[in-house]
This record gives sequence, structure tokens and C-alpha cells, in this order.
Amino acid sequence: MRDRVLDLLAQTGMRIEHAKMAEDLLAKGCTRSPVGRVRMPRSIISELALSQKRTQAEDTEKEKFLNRFAIIDWGHFLLWTNKWEEEVEKMRHGVRTSVFDCGPTRYYDYPSGKVLPVNTDVFLTMKKWAEAVPEVGYISTWYRQDVPPEIERIDSLVLALKHTNKVGGIEAIIPAHIKYLIEIGEILTGRPNETAYICGSQCITPPLIFDHRSAEETVERVARNVKRFHVASMMSIGLNTPATPAAAAVTMAAEILGGMVAVYAQDAEADITGRMLASIVDMRNAQVTSATVEATLINIAVKELFDAFWGGHLRVDSFFTVCAKRPGLQAVYETFAGGQRFSQLNGLTNNNYPGVGTLDNGGIGSPTQAALDIEIRRSQFIPDSLKVNEETIPLAGMCRIIEEERDFLTCDHTLNHMRELWNSRIFRTDDPATGQWAGDEKSILDQCDQVWRDQLDTYTPLERPEDQLSALDDVLTRAKKDLLGT
Repeated sequence: MRDRVLDLLAQTGMRIEHAKMAEDLLAKGCTRSPVGRVRMPRSIISELALSQKRTQAEDTEKEKFLNRFAIIDWGHFLLWTNKWEEEVEKMRHGVRTSVFDCGPTRYYDYPSGKVLPVNTDVFLTMKKWAEAVPEVGYISTWYRQDVPPEIERIDSLVLALKHTNKVGGIEAIIPAHIKYLIEIGEILTGRPNETAYICGSQCITPPLIFDHRSAEETVERVARNVKRFHVASMMSIGLNTPATPAAAAVTMAAEILGGMVAVYAQDAEADITGRMLASIVDMRNAQVTSATVEATLINIAVKELFDAFWGGHLRVDSFFTVCAKRPGLQAVYETFAGGQRFSQLNGLTNNNYPGVGTLDNGGIGSPTQAALDIEIRRSQFIPDSLKVNEETIPLAGMCRIIEEERDFLTCDHTLNHMRELWNSRIFRTDDPATGQWAGDEKSILDQCDQVWRDQLDTYTPLERPEDQLSALDDVLTRAKKDLLGT
């Protein structure tokens, strides 16, 4: 498989839609194919691999931390801001999760059963809800459809930062956003040239195309001294690749490896990582899904190739996203099956259920589904140890009740501690025959929808220093003038 990947890059190569990037690759020994693609010889790939291997052991340790997260964006942000140890400590004491993937563009309104475009009202509701929920440590910055796209990412990040501390970096969809994201990082951290709020990736367009936007964003990062790149492949088996898993893995590995080489030619000293997000086309209906055995196998196969031959630095999510279009059982099934397969194939025993409240391959955000996913995560939390002290083992009282052959139901100790026991508000133990609830999927989802709305009611407005707020507003004003001419 390794040789087939190298042959594909050497014989067919990548289409590079950026003159400077193509010229820099040619200067490093690449050649043009008859159809204009840039062929990459084994020599430049070996050079990249040698560079990556220098930090492979260190990066492998980072991966052990990132494996704790359903979606690695949050984990990356914690590493970049040096807050990962603080978060690990929180995880020891309770459930912590991110919500809503990389950022939905649509919202599932459960009461009406309609899918709505994300507007500012929906956006703010989701940010306030996330801020109010203690289990949520990170929420993606949703894509608002009522804001001009030229400014939407910067505008939405600034707005989110005024309502929650749980957002991180965003993708620089427009390369000109990068300088403003650096400024936002400087405002919030006090550190010069802070790049933690620039996330996203150098997304490769199938088949093996480094498109102009991604290339321009790469070149802009270099110009702004952003020393971090993330090359992602999101190919679909049977659509962008051959239908056999082995051939699909070769194609996807070549796409990421070629993208890494293109980035390496721009900045050989940068932190270069990749991300494999395989999916498959259901030929019965043309739907794309990640919830298959083949997608998991290919993700892991590509990672194993990189770990063995090209210095690692490849990220694979335990499960990326669901195909289901509505909240409920199918979304839970896809998430559970995908996460379980990943854990089984990697010999992991402590990976959590990776649901984050998204539907339709990340395009739809559903707080109803998120409440359900969080409840499942709550059921998985296991404390490190039992508390052992005089209060938790009231021996004298125990002896007395046992000698009197009474039960513990009405004793003071039970009354004082019974609420400490895990008790799901969503997965109830009531007998449906009593009429308290129906015990079916709808009754569970009805309760989930009520849970997140009740949590929203507990939101407390965020207090951010006035100097930060003023500085963020100044960034947004200048960005609007630059990008919109207003």
C-alpha cells in the first residue's frame, strides 16, 4: 500500500491551483505531468517524512490526549492555549464534552420538525445554552446565514465571545481573515502573534486537488508567520475513490501526503498535521455516511501508513458525524457503532460515546440531540474511586438498622445522600403502564427538548473585561471596512 501511494503521487500527482505553490514545488524537484498536475518524487516525500519523524514521539503523546475528545478541534484548542491540564482535571470529576462538530449552517427545530437556516437568534440561543451547561466545555461557532459571508466568520466569533467562554478558533474561510484572527488571539491571551484562534485546515478537494482557496490561505499563513497547518481529506468511497477499501485508503493517503508535501514546500519548519475523515456513498440513495465499518477501517489504515512510514502526525476522530437527518435512535446508533468500532480496532477501553448533537454530516445542529448525547455521556462517567470516610460508611447506624431488621429507605443517611446517586431525567425507570410517560423514542426526545430549554433558562450573562470588548469591536469594525468597504 505504501508503494501504491508513492506511485500515485509520482505518476499522477496533485493539481495545484496556485502559481506560487506550484513553482515552489517544482523548485524542490517536482515535475509537471502532461495534464498539468504536479508530480511528487519519492525524494521530497522522504524529506518531509524525515522532518516529521523528528517530532513523531512528541506528537504521539499529544494524540493520547486528543483521543479523549469526540471532536479533536476542542483538544487542539486546549493544547494551543496551554489549558489541557486544567481540562484533564475537570474530566476526572465529571462529564465534559464539546458540541456541534465544526459548526452547523442549519438548525433542527424539534417542536415543528423543520430544518431552519442559522440566523443570529438561533446562534445566540446556542451559545447561551452551551455557556449554561456545565458538561459542555466547547461549542463550535455556527455559520450564520443572515450575515454577509465576507465578514460572517469574524463577526460570528466576536459575537460568540461576548456570550460564552466556550468557543475557540474558526476556519479562515477567506484568507484575509487570518490577520484579524491573530489580533483576536492577542486580545484574549495577551500574547503577541497568538494563533490559537486560527483553526480549520488546508482541505484538499477530491481527487487530489489543492484548490486556490486552500492554497491562498496556506500562503497567507506563511506571510503572517502562522507556523501550523492541518491537511484534511474528506473523500467518499465509491464517489471520489475506487469502491474497494484498499484502493480507497491508497487514494486518501496520497491526498493527505501530497497536501503535506505542498505545505512543507512553503514552510519546512512548521507544525504540519493531517486529518483523515473517510465516508462512503450509499449507492441505494446517494447519501454520504461515515457510519460504516469500511470508513473506520480506512481511517485507521491511513493512520497506520503515516505512523509507519511518514512520521505520523495524522489525526483520526473516534467518529466524526452522523448521516441521520432527525434526532433520535438512528443518530445514537450511528454514533455508538462508529465509536465502538474505532475503540475495538485500536484496543482502547476508555473512549467515550462521541455524540455531539449534529445531524446530516455536521450540517444540522440539534440541541435536542445534544441533550440526548450528553445524557448518554453522563451514564458513562465512572469516578476514580469510592469516597471512604465516617460519613460514607456510618457503621454505628448500619449496625443498629441491621440489628433491628429494618430497611434503609427512610433513614436519615439515605435522605441525605440519595440525590447524589446518578438519576437520569431522560432515561426514566417509570413503568409506561402507569401513564407517567410512554417509554418510547418520542417521549425520550420530548424530554430532551425540555431539558435543553430548562438549561437555557439558567444562563448568566458573560462578564468580559471592557477593554477586551472594546478591542474586539475595533477588530470587527476594521474587518468590515476592509472586507465590505463599510
